[in-house]
Amino acid sequence: MAGIIQSERVIPIRDNPDLESFDIVSTYQKLLADDPDLTMPVAAIEALIEALSQSSAKTVFETMDLIKTQSAKLRKAVRNPIALTHGTDLFQQYLVMSLKQPGPDGKETSSHENFEVVRQHLMRNGRLFALRAKEARENIATVGREYIRDNYTILTHGGSRVVGTILGRAAESIPGDARRRFNVIHIMNEARLTESNRVVAALRAKGIPVATIPESAAAYAMGKVHAVNMVLVGAEAVTANGGIISRMGTYQLAQIAKAHNKDFYVAAEQHKFGKTFPLHQFDLGFDQGMINFHASKTQEEDEKISKQPIEDPVDFTPPQLITSFLSDNGVLTPTAVAKQVIDLMY
Repeated sequence: MAGIIQSERVIPIRDNPDLESFDIVSTYQKLLADDPDLTMPVAAIEALIEALSQSSAKTVFETMDLIKTQSAKLRKAVRNPIALTHGTDLFQQYLVMSLKQPGPDGKETSSHENFEVVRQHLMRNGRLFALRAKEARENIATVGREYIRDNYTILTHGGSRVVGTILGRAAESIPGDARRRFNVIHIMNEARLTESNRVVAALRAKGIPVATIPESAAAYAMGKVHAVNMVLVGAEAVTANGGIISRMGTYQLAQIAKAHNKDFYVAAEQHKFGKTFPLHQFDLGFDQGMINFHASKTQEEDEKISKQPIEDPVDFTPPQLITSFLSDNGVLTPTAVAKQVIDLMY
């Protein structure tokens, strides 16, 4: 908790705001670069708060128009906008609810003469919202610890911060509860070896025995009786139908787990929940460039003809392959997640 508070940003409320010189895309990218623990939805929210702090908006209409315009700029700037869109949608919904509250004189916000007072109140609450979103990871670790038992072997992949926090918490002793003694099989990503090595090193530093396997060995590892007790993954975004958008390979990992009757758990913060509702792998709303048919004979021709694949490809894991979500609102079924999205966004 103390560490989170120390990393909280102080965003000044300017007397003479100049939004013309503000670049929300570079602000968003800098937030992610400066804080490795920041998720894309929260970075998007903090970038919008910065935009709001530099705006001269004096009415509800101007404020909502500003947030919508800046959100659109963010979405257009990235090839995969799903995660940050969940953040901007959540912040817009939060603003709508806040703007319905009466002003200091008891009047409706839209009719309040000094809208600046209300605007500053919104920004301060917005910063508190972002801070609580970061704290969610620790809350999930408390929930997830109960699902990791002695002598378990847990299969993971990717660099999920919340998964790492859960495993780290389970390996610690807490008052009245001894540390769990378990093993981890981590699937190495050849395209992101630095990240994979970092994850493995962090787990081993906490005294957790870790075995590493290539992506092609996932089915082999789960095929042995009692070799794997559960699969635990994170998510970039949680969809409105109770599925997830996550690192490419998550979908096939969930299919393998289903075939071998292994529990498949997803650890995800509520700020990743959103209105995205994909029906299949190619219904994500953007082209990943993963499948390109051509008959070029050289690499130069290949690069000219083919659209280059997205740098960080993702896939969609449908709700029927997910056992439960470990969230800051407790343990949820995919159906319960879908209901929460409706309650949260509509």
